[in-house]
Amino acid sequence: MDFLAPMFAAIGVAAASIPVILHMLRRTPSQDMPFSIVRFLKPTRPKLTKRSNIEHWPLMLLRILALVLIGLAFARPFLREVIPLDLQNDVVRSVTILIDKSASMRRDGIYEKVQQAVLETVDELGDQDLLSVALFSNTSTTLLSRERWATATADERVALVEGVVENYEPDWMATNTGTAMRVAADELAQESKDRRNVKLRRLVLITDFQRGSNLDELKSGDWPANVDVELKAVEPTEKGNVGVTFVRDRRVDRIRVRVSSAGDSVQQEFALQPFDVSGAAVGKQIKVTVAPGQRRSLILPAADPQAGQAIVGVELQGDEHPFDNVIDLPEVENPIVKVAHIGPAAINDPESMRYYLQRVLDGNVERDVQLVDLLKDDGVVLPIPGDVKFVVVTDVVPSGLLDSVSGFLDRSGTLLIAPPSIDAALSLKKFLPVKLDVKEADVSEYAMLGKIDFEHPLFSTFSDARFADFSSIKFWQHRSLILPQATRAAVRQVSGDTIPVTVPADGSQSGELQSAIGRAEENQQDSNWSIVAKFDSGQPAIVETNAGEHGRIIVFATGWHPTDSQWALSTRFPPLVTRILSLASPAQKDQILQTVGDVIRPGDLVSSEEWSVTFPDGAKVRWDQPQSGSTTLADLVSDTDDGDPPSRPRPVNEQGTVTLDQPGRFVVTGRTEDGEYSVSLIAGLAAAESRTEMLPLGQLQVLGIGVESDVEGQLETEDSSAEKTPAGQLSANDLERKQKWWRWLLLAGLGCLVLESLWASAIERRQAAEAS
Repeated sequence: MDFLAPMFAAIGVAAASIPVILHMLRRTPSQDMPFSIVRFLKPTRPKLTKRSNIEHWPLMLLRILALVLIGLAFARPFLREVIPLDLQNDVVRSVTILIDKSASMRRDGIYEKVQQAVLETVDELGDQDLLSVALFSNTSTTLLSRERWATATADERVALVEGVVENYEPDWMATNTGTAMRVAADELAQESKDRRNVKLRRLVLITDFQRGSNLDELKSGDWPANVDVELKAVEPTEKGNVGVTFVRDRRVDRIRVRVSSAGDSVQQEFALQPFDVSGAAVGKQIKVTVAPGQRRSLILPAADPQAGQAIVGVELQGDEHPFDNVIDLPEVENPIVKVAHIGPAAINDPESMRYYLQRVLDGNVERDVQLVDLLKDDGVVLPIPGDVKFVVVTDVVPSGLLDSVSGFLDRSGTLLIAPPSIDAALSLKKFLPVKLDVKEADVSEYAMLGKIDFEHPLFSTFSDARFADFSSIKFWQHRSLILPQATRAAVRQVSGDTIPVTVPADGSQSGELQSAIGRAEENQQDSNWSIVAKFDSGQPAIVETNAGEHGRIIVFATGWHPTDSQWALSTRFPPLVTRILSLASPAQKDQILQTVGDVIRPGDLVSSEEWSVTFPDGAKVRWDQPQSGSTTLADLVSDTDDGDPPSRPRPVNEQGTVTLDQPGRFVVTGRTEDGEYSVSLIAGLAAAESRTEMLPLGQLQVLGIGVESDVEGQLETEDSSAEKTPAGQLSANDLERKQKWWRWLLLAGLGCLVLESLWASAIERRQAAEAS
């Protein structure tokens, strides 16, 4: 009998001496025995014939036998077997080589070891054996099928293996080892039904087995009993790795990155170098110290204050493995946003609207906001600065400022009007719909908001039922936004909006009334205005209209100061103003953060059936929807900016989805009736790929999978004089797996322990009975 791990057998034999020693030790009396008076007896020294006597020989033998059997079980014994040569041709092995091609396999030195592991595995195969090769990262792909291998000649097999080795190239995806192993094992197990002559099935896993691997799929379900796993773990030339990833910050105008160091890293001193859109370095390097197994977050500037260049990415310098050292960052358009105010500059007056506006902007946790007063106390009127995209009007606008307002709207600015009086609203009449008039409303006690369009961008953040209650806000007075021809107000719903029209004194709907309604609908359509919210009386509370091509005007029918309402004192006011600010001056415009491997639908992002995607490497995919409404891959055109064809196919399928197959910035451009619209997507490497320290080789055994690793192979070859397995004989690992003597030895050892416990308990009860 031979052993795979004879060391455990030696430990078991050595441990068998422990019961002998314990049984020979003398025990002191455990209790005092009463005796008669010994006062008149002469003391004498006891005579001992033996210093130690072994008691309970059978009990000691059971203990020795249990230790020896358990030690032999852990030594994994087996009996040598020789397969007759005439039966050797009937034994067929089916082998699947599963090669990891995830991003962490890009480290130096791994590529060559993967090629060597593939060639070694193929050299061990016989002529009748079956082979399949699959690559995996987040998904698995079969490169070589068993059917192709079985029908290939010897020369063709050599060419097939060379093609696999030469064309191997890691991608940028995450590592989903569990799913890939489960799929490959199911295919091997299926051969038990399809191929009766296949006796041995082996899955050879070639991977760096890094800690970031996803093994969740192996935690559920049983592993097929007839599928063995051989783990060939490959290591890079230099151990350790440090990666940098983008972290979402609470403030949208701030860039935060995280530097993570693997547990086996040696280097601790690194530097972060920001770069601009052209890839040139921006500003000075940022030194960072990270201990092995630790991570550290840092805040980067959104732009270089001296050169005035925006930072679009950062590179980690000082790491031996650069595959995860460069990331693209969202472009922050407005690190410090300015809001212009047209109204009294009463900073500390609680009766003014500016007082509450200042406090809302100062409490903005997402970005820094600077409020600029255009009307100074000394009567000086300042024009609207060119870098301002949001203007708030809380009083009458001087006529000399109207040209500046007009230019502001032409620059796609957003104008918020909260008129405290009729004159304040009419001062901007040239920018409002032509047919719109403003009058003071007749409020008996107070008014409340009645109908709110929660699908509108202004109120979309309040669509949840927990935040949709505005009934607690009372308005003491407000302005009526009416049409000039209306002498008596009546409310009619037209396309979901409230339109004031003229009603005859008798209240009947005459032909004149129908004409008035038609004119009102026409006026509404011409002015392109919409009612976002209404008072409980049906009169408009918030009106939005467009100005120019991209300008926006939002009109409140009331102010938020205490004279008009309780709006500024409610919890709904700060998020509403913040929402308008984010719409008027977004910090990160049309940028979406993704992870490499995500699948997107570009048509949904740009709301167009005709779109193109520009990849970080310059390749471009264009999708043109045919007139028939059906799209095939023939409608896809892949090229680069210089007109050359791409180096490899782009990941686009017939459903119009695109896989983000590399880190960097993707640009999705859609063509609509209004022109082209672009959205930027930033794909970052999965953070788990930076955790490159190797998992324990016994991790798969913990999950219930019998694995032959390189360490077990070394146990077989510890003796330098060991000979190769002769032809016609199974390997030691195969024999041990087949015979499984360790199970019976372990059961026998446990049985001896149970019997020993029962015997010892019986002896103890007998002694207790004799003592009593």
